[in-house]
Amino acid sequence: MSVPVNVHQVCAWLGVRVHEETLEDQVSGVLMVKGGEKHILVNRAHHPNRQRFTIAHELGHLTLHEKEGDQLFIDTQLRVYQRVGEPDHEIYSHPGSLSNPVMEREANAFAAALVMPAPLVQHAALEHQLWDEADIAALARTFGVSEQAMSIRLQQLRVVELVKDDSAFAALS
Repeated sequence: MSVPVNVHQVCAWLGVRVHEETLEDQVSGVLMVKGGEKHILVNRAHHPNRQRFTIAHELGHLTLHEKEGDQLFIDTQLRVYQRVGEPDHEIYSHPGSLSNPVMEREANAFAAALVMPAPLVQHAALEHQLWDEADIAALARTFGVSEQAMSIRLQQLRVVELVKDDSAFAALS
């Protein structure tokens, strides 16, 4: 496997069509499943890294949450991860909402694992010092993700630890 992971190729392999659309700014993506057809709509106005993560997120919904029958998931622009607290429950309290905060976190975890596979991130991290944001930025570019997404993934994998003042990173012993 090479990086950045080609999410469009994964979609093709799963029979999912991806469409770049003009969507409201707060909407990152939409997953639609009707019969045997699967479509992901991604906001064309968003940064390509955000689009890649959104596609992976929608694949997470498809893989983890698809039920029999027609489905529709509309994902508003949320942080890639929630470090503390819960995602905004108000988003999911509208009548007919098919998603909830737990499902959104699961789809985010799936997306992170897809676009930043643990073995590849750990191997690539060995090639960098990871002493400052520039090292994190270089790793993020390699994987085609935001610096925030990469720094959080590195923390999750226990490759780096965020220093308490959030101003620098230190390698774990």
